[in-house]
Amino acid sequence: MKASRDIVKVDLAEEFRICPQCGYELGFHSSFLRAEAGYRIILICPECGARYDVGWKK
Repeated sequence: MKASRDIVKVDLAEEFRICPQCGYELGFHSSFLRAEAGYRIILICPECGARYDVGWKK
């Protein structure tokens, strides 16, 4: 399943481990996207490539 290149905003609950796009259950890779005040930490599904913003910043 090919994912969109869009970054989906996700509100975290107790745990965010399963990809909503494809159902992959073993967690995510991370990337750092330059923002005005540092970096946004983006989670990427290793199975389908879907990208998620959970609000973490550095």
